[in-house]
Amino acid sequence: MARVGLSEREARERGVAVRIAKLPMSAVIRARAIVEPAGFMKVLIESAGDRVLGFAMLGPESGEVLAAVQTAILGGLPYTVLRDAILAHPTMAEGLNALFAAVPAAPR
Repeated sequence: MARVGLSEREARERGVAVRIAKLPMSAVIRARAIVEPAGFMKVLIESAGDRVLGFAMLGPESGEVLAAVQTAILGGLPYTVLRDAILAHPTMAEGLNALFAAVPAAPR
């Protein structure tokens, strides 16, 4: 398990509106290749913008994947950078493309 930034509960307690995307590890090609499909990735994106506010992962190599998301958070990058990145295949981090593609659209 790895986590950085706000959890869903912390965001709710602070009154921070977020958009949430979740991806089962069974959807990550690398997790299936090493026969470890249990777990998930979850991301919190600010409701009216594109900043990543939190990330959690339960699954193999979670600390390595977290480092990529933490770098985006520290750099103030929009989530779309990870959504659109060409990530090495097959890696656990490659699942970030699918996770960030599942982020709901911002409210208008």
